Amino acid sequence: MRALALVPLAFALLAASVLVGCIAAAQPGTTPEATAAEVFQPEIRSAVTATPPPPLTEGEIGDVLRELVCWYDDPALAQECLPPGEEFLATMQRIALSGERKFIAPLVDMLWLDVGWERWVREALETISGERFATTTGWYSWMTTESPELPEGYAEWKGRLLAVIDPSLPELIPEEPVGDGPGPEDLVWSLLRADAIPPLVDPPNVHRVEELYLNDSDIVYGVEVDGVQRAYPDRIIGWHGSVADNVNGVQILLWHCPTCGGAVVFNRLATDGVAHNFVASGLMWESRRLYRDEETNSLWDAVSGRAVAGPLAEAGVHLVPRLSVRTTWGDWASRYPNTRVLSLDTGHVRDYAPGAYLVATLDATDDTEAPAFPISTLDDRLPALTPVLAVTVNGARKAYPLAALESTGLLADTVGGVDIVLLSSGPGTGATAYDTAGTAFVGLSGPPSDRVLTDSEDLTWFVSEARLLNTRNSRVRTSVPSQTAYWFAWSGAFPDTEVWLP
Repeated sequence: MRALALVPLAFALLAASVLVGCIAAAQPGTTPEATAAEVFQPEIRSAVTATPPPPLTEGEIGDVLRELVCWYDDPALAQECLPPGEEFLATMQRIALSGERKFIAPLVDMLWLDVGWERWVREALETISGERFATTTGWYSWMTTESPELPEGYAEWKGRLLAVIDPSLPELIPEEPVGDGPGPEDLVWSLLRADAIPPLVDPPNVHRVEELYLNDSDIVYGVEVDGVQRAYPDRIIGWHGSVADNVNGVQILLWHCPTCGGAVVFNRLATDGVAHNFVASGLMWESRRLYRDEETNSLWDAVSGRAVAGPLAEAGVHLVPRLSVRTTWGDWASRYPNTRVLSLDTGHVRDYAPGAYLVATLDATDDTEAPAFPISTLDDRLPALTPVLAVTVNGARKAYPLAALESTGLLADTVGGVDIVLLSSGPGTGATAYDTAGTAFVGLSGPPSDRVLTDSEDLTWFVSEARLLNTRNSRVRTSVPSQTAYWFAWSGAFPDTEVWLP
């Protein structure tokens, strides 16, 4: 069951039930207790056995689709379509009897919204396709495999459909993919209106000794900029998604994606030299959250930091990742006693208790082994929801199961022709990767607040997120870019990633 109801449209479900009784009462041989399927299915099935109607022209297909949504000049009026009435039912019957497979993608889109028309849409979809799936996710997976032909004007129509939920969505649907970006059929509604996830811009922060709300076990994302540390608690940023901040004079951008398994930190200045203003788009692609910039309405992938649709996607603009670590507040605070952390005074009224945002914002599912939203393919080298630390060096990428790294503590490896070492303080504390520059590291000891790394020459190195420092000759080994995500999300964004297995 979905954790988030369509509150503005909840009346549609009750109204639709009343409508079923009215239609059934008007049908010969039916009773008010008859279900919509009992009314709808026999008419379709008996008609299917007769001579099939002539194929619809492209113009007729477009006319039928327009009848399913309220085609006002102002998309904000789209809710006038609800609750579905007798004209809607007649149009749905016509679609089912047509046998036209160009209706498949629009019907699957309608099935995902579930605003009172689910039983009629499902019946028409099963009749046209000859398939049956228990979940809408199943329909999406089948559709991406079969790739049924899309009707002309599909992107505009889908935008009109999504306007039932959020009038800002129509202008975000691309007519066709840009490169390997999403096509209109690949985008699904996130189950949240975009304005339900307000971004944080330069949010207030407090010193470690001033914070009064965090538990040692709370997850935070730690950032260090030239010796200055900042912690971003998961329980806060989960409600806001995008955080634009200034740490020690450097503009950073943090994007949180609960369905992807974590948050990523970027330089706020994109490769076009602009510090864009980002907000949630209300759309998902391959179960990854998409953000949009307010300047161009381009869509951006929360994992890769790339613009994937719109003008900036065509220009190849992207964000540059910065180092961050996913760990516990107890671990981060003990390592960096002068760290600052976000204040609870965000300017928004939210329940910032641990995990509260997950209950309120995610689709609850009984299948805890699968992504929360539809995806086209899964890379089976690791279970989909395995948290991984993904390292990028010289354009080469390698993913490490995070639990294995945390258990190992120290791991030497090579990525992109560069020797690296990965370090972790233990379970739940995350890991950081460093360029060894030819140094062979052999041991890690000491408490998290005073970790000491030993090399093969028995020299010791102090450990911080940004670097390793030799205590004898002040030589430095710098960290390399890495981020934490679920395996399916990372491999979907970067399918060429190599995998390390213990």
